[in-house]
This record gives sequence, C-alpha cells and structure tokens, in this order.
Amino acid sequence: MGQSSTINLKTIVTIGFFAAVTFLGIQMFRIPLPAAVGTPFVHFGHIFVVLGVLLQGGKKGAVSGTIGLVLFDLLNGYVQAIPQVFIETIVKCLILGAILKHFVKGKDDKKTEYRAVTIGVFVYAVMNIVIEFVMGTITLLIAGSGVNAALLGALTSIPATVINAAFMVGVVLLIYRPIGRIYKKYFY
Repeated sequence: MGQSSTINLKTIVTIGFFAAVTFLGIQMFRIPLPAAVGTPFVHFGHIFVVLGVLLQGGKKGAVSGTIGLVLFDLLNGYVQAIPQVFIETIVKCLILGAILKHFVKGKDDKKTEYRAVTIGVFVYAVMNIVIEFVMGTITLLIAGSGVNAALLGALTSIPATVINAAFMVGVVLLIYRPIGRIYKKYFY
C-alpha cells in the first residue's frame, strides 16, 4: 500500500509530540522580559514550532505549533491572545514551509537545505517581530491610546520580541542538523 492522503497513526503521534514539546517548551522554561504591551518572556516554544515545520512540513508543523501555543495560552490565562496566536502561527508556519519547499524541492543537497532552513528561520523571526509590533499597536489603539502613543508603546515592547526571535534563530540553527538526523532515522 502506497502513501495515501489520509492521516495515519504515525502522523497523529508526530503532530501530538511536536504540540506537546511546544507547550512544554513554554510552560517549563520562561524568562520574563520587560515590555509596555503584554507579558513577553524568552521561551523554547517557537523553537519547537519551527522545528516542527522544518521536520514535518508546513501543514503538519502549522497544526502541531498552533495546538501547542494555543494550549499554553488556554491553560495559562492568555485566552485573549488565542485568536492572534492561532492565525499568526498558521500563517508563519505555512510561509516557512513554502520557503523550504521552494528552495529544497528536487534537490538532495545538505548545503541547499541548510541555506533554506536559515532563510526560513530568519523570515519566521522577522514575521514574528512585525506581527507583534502591529498587534501591539492595535491593542493600544483599542485600549484608547492615540496613534503616536500606540506606535511608541508597541515599539518599546519590540526589544523583548527581538530577543526571543534571536534566541529562537540561534537555537534552531544550532540544533536543526542533529535533531533532523534523529528525526529522519526514527520518524521519517
């Protein structure tokens, strides 16, 4: 029996695994950062979201990453953030998956693959920063701030997002190859 478009048990388990480690990556490891908007912290969540996309592909990575991040928000009092997290995670994961597919399609070259991973991870990080700035601005505008105050307030929160994004980029680029080898050996 060949590959089918139905979801098999291995796929469900893999998606569940990445959702669980995404959740645990935030739940168990948090370093709070100062910010004018929200309560940001350095965590491993986005590292596992990105690894999920890199190893499973964009669609499955979007499912596992979204489940992990939304589950964390639901269980930790960030219910108001769920719509944003849900939409932005799906969009970022699908874009990251498309970047990988575009650069790696039909090639079996480790350098090309790692170059695509590097580009994709940086794009994901930049999207995270831009989305946080835009959503921070919108949040402050809804709360009654003027446009200039909202822009300035959102801008003061960006360093925390930049720190988290840089942390994510560094760790993913450091561990992708060894984790990828293990994943391909046992799960692929």
